[in-house]
Amino acid sequence: MNSQFFRQIFDSTRCGILTIDEAGRVTTLNQVGQQILDVGEVPPQGIACQELLADHASLSRLLLDSLRMENPPTRIELDLRAPGHPRRVIGGTVSHVRGPSGERNGAVLFFKDLTHIEEHEEQERLKDRLAALGQMAAGLAHEIRNPLANIGSTATLLKTKLDGNDSGVLALDSIVQQVRRLNQAVTQCLEYAKPVYIKPRPVDVEAILGEALREVRAKWPAGRVEIRQSLDPRMTELHADGTQLRQVLHNLIANAYDAMGGEGVLEIDAFLEPERATQLPTGEEAGTESQLSDYAVIRIRDHGRGITPEARGRLFFPFFTTKPGGSGIGLAVAKKIIDSHGGIIDVESEPGRGATFFVKLPYPGAPDHPAERS
Repeated sequence: MNSQFFRQIFDSTRCGILTIDEAGRVTTLNQVGQQILDVGEVPPQGIACQELLADHASLSRLLLDSLRMENPPTRIELDLRAPGHPRRVIGGTVSHVRGPSGERNGAVLFFKDLTHIEEHEEQERLKDRLAALGQMAAGLAHEIRNPLANIGSTATLLKTKLDGNDSGVLALDSIVQQVRRLNQAVTQCLEYAKPVYIKPRPVDVEAILGEALREVRAKWPAGRVEIRQSLDPRMTELHADGTQLRQVLHNLIANAYDAMGGEGVLEIDAFLEPERATQLPTGEEAGTESQLSDYAVIRIRDHGRGITPEARGRLFFPFFTTKPGGSGIGLAVAKKIIDSHGGIIDVESEPGRGATFFVKLPYPGAPDHPAERS
């Protein structure tokens, strides 16, 4: 098969395809992608991503950030609003482009226009199905919990009737422990199956971090963790669901305590991250700087045991855990919450050198924000 054949496939697909190289230059954009993004003519070879997507800053930022991430977003939904252009909602996925030897050569975005009636109706049907699934999970959890509670209380009652040295006590202890484990598993499955509904409000980042820290410290009364905290004074308020954001931060801080065994240095930074200022290579504005909107970034870094490359790739999967006795639900739920805010959660780590988790959320005032979901 020759390159012409593959080009025909590339241009015939019903989704938009946009690729960039490691330097952030656009290498390909198919015809469907041109129509969805309304960029007009075929873009010049090697045009900077920021220049091509000057009207869609959030999309440009997402693509460039994916070059620095271990796990690019597998599902995105962006509300694109540009002066003089109709409003569009696009959905898609970002992947790294790999060479024959596994080296990364850039990133690719596969996307579709979700503003059409058909896609909107499908989204509504999907919401209904998820709501029904949540109700079914709640009913199932209730049906399982009742007999579990009965088994546990009966085993506890029987223990009181046996002598402390009786061999049956050990068996009853095992029953009680397994009942607790099953009840916890049911609760965790229900938590993950439950749809995420966010109620964005202006929230104080420093206050939420303080609450999450106090909650975790209460679980480690003998812990000896030194907190090194740095907050950007410019980052006063976030537009987010405060309760759910605190849940995410609590989980990340608790994981850091676990990784360090309750002893060590925990670094917490909150700052605004402007998109990298770049020199536009072409056009009348060549030589001037183009800077995109801010992200609010919360970075949590521990100095614990670190995470292997194999584990990093599955870290946000439900029921995957590297901790003895861990549920594998915390980070999966955290990702659902951050995704629902139109943000990004990612991790950098090496075995034996700690782990750094990043939570990135659109900051108020950015021109492009992901569509709010209820």
